[in-house]
Amino acid sequence: MSDTMHDGILDNIRSIDKNGTLLDILLEFERVLDDSGLYAYKNWSLGEVAEGPKLSRYWISVKLMYPYTKMPDPKAGMRLTKLGCEVKFEKGILKKPILPKSPEDLDEEGNSKLKSHDIWLIHVLMPRKLVDDFKDEEVTVGDSSVSTEELNQAYDTGLDDETNQRQDI
Repeated sequence: MSDTMHDGILDNIRSIDKNGTLLDILLEFERVLDDSGLYAYKNWSLGEVAEGPKLSRYWISVKLMYPYTKMPDPKAGMRLTKLGCEVKFEKGILKKPILPKSPEDLDEEGNSKLKSHDIWLIHVLMPRKLVDDFKDEEVTVGDSSVSTEELNQAYDTGLDDETNQRQDI
């Protein structure tokens, strides 16, 4: 993982916050995890969304992040694979700013130095058919319908806009 992992997570949260439909999709994704009994396994409830949801015609992709010392039980992944999901575990590094207590805690630009933290990243690729009210080209949540292409463009644009705003500062 690079220095931008922390920024990518923040950008992802902002993108979901701007688009209520993405939040609804994420909630449906979480419902499938819950219904499959995943949270009965050790540490699965501790996951945080690091990336996604990203949509394609047949799949929903979400990457979950866990502290390295709280690796989720890999046996739970078998529950998801039985439903047709793909589950991949990978080690990563998250860089977080430290709370400055002295000038040594700041970099040359006056920003807090970053400290590396080992993490687990769990990539879940879920068939869209497991999530209610999804059609091949359109997502229907509540009374709203949005095309998959529009959602993906909004997601990508949201990340690009946030990146450009940070560079302008």
